[in-house]
Amino acid sequence: MSRRKQQGVDASSIADIAFILLAFIIIATTLEKESGLPAVLPQKRDNPTEKPPEINEKNILEILINKDDQLLIEGEWDKELEDIVDVVKEFMTNPTDADFLPRMDVVTLDECIKNIAILKANKETAKGAALGIVNDQLKQWETKLEAVKLVGTYRTVNKAATIAIQYDKATTYGKYIGVRDKIMTGLNQLRDQKAMDAFGVTYSSLESIRAEVKTEEDKAKINAIRQVYPQKIIKLPPKEV
Repeated sequence: MSRRKQQGVDASSIADIAFILLAFIIIATTLEKESGLPAVLPQKRDNPTEKPPEINEKNILEILINKDDQLLIEGEWDKELEDIVDVVKEFMTNPTDADFLPRMDVVTLDECIKNIAILKANKETAKGAALGIVNDQLKQWETKLEAVKLVGTYRTVNKAATIAIQYDKATTYGKYIGVRDKIMTGLNQLRDQKAMDAFGVTYSSLESIRAEVKTEEDKAKINAIRQVYPQKIIKLPPKEV
């Protein structure tokens, strides 16, 4: 017995129908116009405590590593990893106030109190972006005040000073890590000495205390030492060195 031949569905026009529906939806839909982000113009600052960053070569300690893992420190080649330690310590302290090294800022108790009072007064009238700037500056000076209370008047490198590591694409990872370790060695030696003078214990010892055991006093001491000797290291994008 022969089977009845089933009649198929003609689907040739489905694509046309789908296209017409899509066109209708696009035409009928109201698209929301993108408003974008509001532009915030820089605010005039009347606060005399905020100094503009110094864009100056003396504020950059540049350490280069070429493709052969050779070191250039401040324009001099054939340097060793151990040379980095003393260079970093001199850069972060400028002990002789040399013109070729970064300017040092002296932070005193009176200066902190004065600037905090000015910023709190400015906060009463500041709005929008200006209020955010004032709040940031106020927090910075309050942190400095806490440091002064613990370590006394201190010298610290100006905020524009930076240690920059420039490396080649062919530089080995081990060499880069070695450079960074020596930078931190110089920085931590300064921190250890300051903590020993102020608290009778090294910064490394304070840091080594387990997080769950650290007291608020320990944390305050660590933060104070970091205020005096901040970690200011950047890694520049690789290039042919």
